[in-house]
Amino acid sequence: MAFSSMYIGATGVKAYSDGMQVVGNNLANVNTVGYRKADIHFNSLMYSQMATGSHRSTGGVMESSQMGKGVGVAAVLADFRQSALESSNEVTDLAIQGKGFFGVADPDNSGVFYTRAGNFRFDREGYLVNPAGYRLQGYGVDRETGQANGAIGSVQLPMEDVVVDGQNIRTVVSPPRATSSVSMITNLDRTSPDSITSSSNPFFAMLGSYDASDEDPLGRAPYTSSIKVYDENGDPHQLTVSFDPVNENGVSNASGGNTFWEYAVTVPASEDGRAGFQGTSQAGLLAVGTLSFGPGGSLVNMSAYTADAAGTLSNWAPADMGLVQSNGVPTFDVAFISSNGSTAAQTVGLDFGVSTSTLNWSGGASNAAFVGNNAAALPEMSDTSLGVNNTSSFPDGSRTKFATQDGYTQGYLRDISISRDGFVEGNFSNGETERLAQLTLYRFQNDFGLRREGGNLFSASQDAGTILTGTPDSEAFGTTNQNSLEMSNTDMAQEFADMILTQRSFQSNTKVITTSDSILNTTINIKK
Repeated sequence: MAFSSMYIGATGVKAYSDGMQVVGNNLANVNTVGYRKADIHFNSLMYSQMATGSHRSTGGVMESSQMGKGVGVAAVLADFRQSALESSNEVTDLAIQGKGFFGVADPDNSGVFYTRAGNFRFDREGYLVNPAGYRLQGYGVDRETGQANGAIGSVQLPMEDVVVDGQNIRTVVSPPRATSSVSMITNLDRTSPDSITSSSNPFFAMLGSYDASDEDPLGRAPYTSSIKVYDENGDPHQLTVSFDPVNENGVSNASGGNTFWEYAVTVPASEDGRAGFQGTSQAGLLAVGTLSFGPGGSLVNMSAYTADAAGTLSNWAPADMGLVQSNGVPTFDVAFISSNGSTAAQTVGLDFGVSTSTLNWSGGASNAAFVGNNAAALPEMSDTSLGVNNTSSFPDGSRTKFATQDGYTQGYLRDISISRDGFVEGNFSNGETERLAQLTLYRFQNDFGLRREGGNLFSASQDAGTILTGTPDSEAFGTTNQNSLEMSNTDMAQEFADMILTQRSFQSNTKVITTSDSILNTTINIKK
């Protein structure tokens, strides 16, 4: 009997020694980023049947006489409950709020591990890595559409070597974009005088008076507004729209008491590389047209004329239509001369706040020469729609409400941000923000089947089941929080309580051993 009880005590000492190791490891990692605490579970060992066998009690219940043989460790399981998030000064410190693991790959053997520790940094090659140099996994992104594409791979910034201010640096570049749309919303003071006139062609007086050799060809216009636009090399150019009212006395067939302003779109003549305009008196003149306003001063419709080459009014025909934000607006062609001497054609949409869904003109003369002073000969947009903001003609001074365009020059990466849905976004010196990658999250059918590998890493085992992949903030996965770290989910108070219980259990089992030893010694001494 003493031998058996001593063995049982020894199993208890061994089991609670293991328990103290688990408690100690939890306390040692109380401040470890992303640490998942461990819980130890005990089970009883084998039982022996007593020689008395089984018998029925007085109540008729069958009883079995068995004696236990000790305790053992059944399992040590990770606790995957969410823990607290702690703020950080680094954007690339990431925390998952909700379900999922980050995936990191060993660059030496491509083995993938899983972790909740999000203390990542960019290395010199642009990879986002953990302290061990393992690379965070994610999707590449189409920088034009901003959508993730391709297979899962290591998250890497698209770095390239460039020369900035005479120095070679390695950075992420935002390529230039040629302007394709200009939106200019103004108020044109209806009390302004008609400064540029033509008795025979009042709607195209500015076209008739334009002379590229003048320092300011349309300087007499009562209102002008300029905006910086860009060519395909990212070089800026000044685009100017000049406005001049049309004298009502020189206009016939104006319906409903409408009033008109003519406009002209120009760039510096020295920057106009269009073959049909270079060196002519119309160099730099891109488009002309009219804006029609109702009696109250609201924009009603517009016309626009462009030409393939410089010439008389007959060269100027109704402009083509192009899509801007799913609606049609007039377009004009331009070929800017870049700083490197190259010339590239581009088409620009012109939006004054009125557009059409049919992409065509309704009626009107085939060219500007047939318009004369007949307002009814001006082409108009069919099925017009006005934007939330549009050009007006109220008697409260001419001004530009706002002007925007969609081009930009080349830019260099300034900083990084990471959204809750896992997109790594670059903020560039040209004011643009681009998506560069999207993080991948992983889940498992059985998290408890994951194997701890040290370094805050888990590896997938057969017991973990199928690996599920997805992106943050999707249906089955949590969100990513930048400037945050998920801390250890160890509860220090609970661990100290477990430590006391484990210590007392260990001591109790040592008492079983010493007591059994005393009984055994007494038994041996009986014969003496």
